[in-house]
Amino acid sequence: MRKFAPVLAALALLTVAAPVLGNGFGGDSPPSRIPIPARPFTATVEDAGGTTVDVSSVTWNGEVFLYGELGEGQITVPFEKVDYATVKLHTEDKVLVTAMMHDTTSVTFTVDEDLLCYGKTVYGNYQIEVNKLRRIDFPAPPPKAPAKAPAAEQ
Repeated sequence: MRKFAPVLAALALLTVAAPVLGNGFGGDSPPSRIPIPARPFTATVEDAGGTTVDVSSVTWNGEVFLYGELGEGQITVPFEKVDYATVKLHTEDKVLVTAMMHDTTSVTFTVDEDLLCYGKTVYGNYQIEVNKLRRIDFPAPPPKAPAKAPAAEQ
């Protein structure tokens, strides 16, 4: 049995690693599959070279909010609050993201440069590393309907 232990360990490792290595996420592999967001959002993505792409089902590493490090803490900013976000290189492995809100406030935080954004285009699936982004524009939310006044009692 001892002769087979290394073989069994290698097979177990391959069984666990195969789905992760071959799933089409990250690296240079094409985005054959993308995360399906909990809520559908659309955006226009501009890369560092100036190319713009309209995407639907857009996610920030599979999530429907921007997130990163704010000082010593963590921050999440829901897409529905964001007007647009800009990205600038910060350090060797981090980028600065500035999120401008629909209410004109803003927040700047850092994220790992290899974090992925995903979406769908009219051509097919799309993915881009955040360090290759320049800007993400989210459409303005629809105006809220005015609340109905309560009926007067007689």
